[in-house]
Amino acid sequence: MKKIYTLIAALSIFVAANAQNDFAVNLVSHTAGDTDASDPLTFEFEVENVGTSTFLAGDTLWVSLGFDGGVVGLDLTVGNVNGYIVDADFAPGDVFAVPAVTIDWIPQPAGTTVDLCAVVYGFGAASFSGAGPSFGEIIVGDDNTDNNVSCITAELPVDDASIEANELGLTNIYYAAGEIILVSEGSEAGKQVNMNVVSINGQTVQSETFVMSQGMNAVAVNAIASGIYIVAVEIEGVLVTRKISIQ
Repeated sequence: MKKIYTLIAALSIFVAANAQNDFAVNLVSHTAGDTDASDPLTFEFEVENVGTSTFLAGDTLWVSLGFDGGVVGLDLTVGNVNGYIVDADFAPGDVFAVPAVTIDWIPQPAGTTVDLCAVVYGFGAASFSGAGPSFGEIIVGDDNTDNNVSCITAELPVDDASIEANELGLTNIYYAAGEIILVSEGSEAGKQVNMNVVSINGQTVQSETFVMSQGMNAVAVNAIASGIYIVAVEIEGVLVTRKISIQ
């Protein structure tokens, strides 16, 4: 009996070692590489089990969106990853349809594009590391991460309001060394500034109120995920915006 048990155990180890975990993203609303200027934009994808492993009913499949390489949840919250509990075994060849996402873009001061991606991590919270410069490093336990991400290019709407065409004495707004810098020529000195930092999908991630000084005004940025943001500055009812990249 001992020998039989040993043989069974060895066989189980052999099978487990040769099982393959591999998930693929299939775009439903688009074809990979498409360019879409729709506003709002509807984005839909599915996840296919292209490996040899079966995942049991009750397990959680984790997915997200990607904006220019940053992780964004299906609720459009920066840094979120969403899980779905499967109600049946997820066998090789099975497909899980992820609910469609509709994105209302924030108009930009100039022509702007965003790499919008569908991402699958895998089953269980351990399928993603939570950090890394690329999705290939964030995804854990998938034997082939080349098919876990599929992207299109989104062209965002343009709003002609800009720093160059406004009634304010602002000459520049930019991001550097963890701070947003507002440069004033002096005519706005002493006036109250209402500043919002908004993600490109419309979520306000930081709000500040302060009094403008002549020259450089530095505002420390909170713990904001890397990505593209809009700085909206309002002074006495006049609003200007500027796109910034936070790394």
